[in-house]
Amino acid sequence: MRSIITSLRRVTNSGQFIPEIDGLRFVAIAMVILYHLDGYLFKELQGFYPEDALNFSWWHRILQQGYFGVEVFFVISAFVVSLPFARWRINGEKPVALGDYFFRRLTRIEPPYLLSLLLLLWLQLRMSYGVRLSDFIPDFFYSLFYAHGFLYHRDFQPLVNNVTWSLEIEVQFYVLAPLLFYFVFRKSNNALGYLLLLTLAFSLLTKLPKPSIISLYEYFHFFLLGISLAWMKARQLRWPILDRINEWMSTGVVSILAFVLMAWTDITYMGPLHTWFKLMWSSLQILFVFILFYNTLITPPGKSWIVQPWVTAIGGMCYSLYLFHNQMIMRFGYYLVRMWRPGHFILDYIYFSVILLLLILIVSAAFYLLIERPCMDKRWPQKLWKWFSGIVDNGNSSSQWNKTEKIS
Repeated sequence: MRSIITSLRRVTNSGQFIPEIDGLRFVAIAMVILYHLDGYLFKELQGFYPEDALNFSWWHRILQQGYFGVEVFFVISAFVVSLPFARWRINGEKPVALGDYFFRRLTRIEPPYLLSLLLLLWLQLRMSYGVRLSDFIPDFFYSLFYAHGFLYHRDFQPLVNNVTWSLEIEVQFYVLAPLLFYFVFRKSNNALGYLLLLTLAFSLLTKLPKPSIISLYEYFHFFLLGISLAWMKARQLRWPILDRINEWMSTGVVSILAFVLMAWTDITYMGPLHTWFKLMWSSLQILFVFILFYNTLITPPGKSWIVQPWVTAIGGMCYSLYLFHNQMIMRFGYYLVRMWRPGHFILDYIYFSVILLLLILIVSAAFYLLIERPCMDKRWPQKLWKWFSGIVDNGNSSSQWNKTEKIS
């Protein structure tokens, strides 16, 4: 088991492995997968067991809050991307070359993304009835260039892989980030205060009427929160009030409460709310997200389940899990539900959940080991070119040897 977990561990080019980050990735991807899994199974099984589904609607309402896992990913991404810039700009550590920064984003993200789109396009053509390749071509290229959100109304999700809307937002942040870091990462003691105020301002602003497209603007406050946490990490800044609360209640208890309240204050599925209630809940949610991340990333590391090897291993392959999980649920879940059922709502729900979760984990782990993990090595293009050149050179040498043999 230890060797399997070691083989799944994320490759870090800096040599600094922060297990708490992959632990948070585990939390985020678990929330998202359970949200989509429950959403699909509850809807499908409700048609067979309407009364039983009504009895378990409370469970469905809880897992609906898993939608917020996407925003947790945004905070994580901002923190990870921001930290090297913060250490450079604030502490005078190793500079970050912009060319290396953009090349790294390209070589790390694009190969798995492109291959996943091709594989999922093939899967849909094979397993969906009445669809043609021409139905997907325009949408495929819009998603390939992260432009779907700009070209379609916010209610129309990408056809090839409907979860990639969030990756488009992350790419928008990656492009904007270096310019943003130039202004926010300064040695001024007021910089953090301005960042947190700007985070709160965007959180409030985005609760007003939304534009017809989905873009970085709508989620910018979560990225700003990640940048603020990176600023604190670089400066080794602490929040004394929260530290005292942690000492009184224990960091673990405070973190669990922050997580529960973070999910509970998400307004996505609260239904129609007055604007003032939206502003209040959103402000509280930002606070709870901050507390959760502060206790995980800023406070001194301690023994916690979030840094257990199996947790960080699964969290480390969250990109592969995110790319494949929902299409696996919908395509294979459709056939599972209609092939055989134990005959009771809760038994069916558990049975199909276990099968689909194992299928997602196996397929995603295979993709991670074969495609994503090798792309984590920033030198993989050079290594691939060297390997390919070696094959060509060996082929030429063999041809030359054969010619010499014939002449002899």
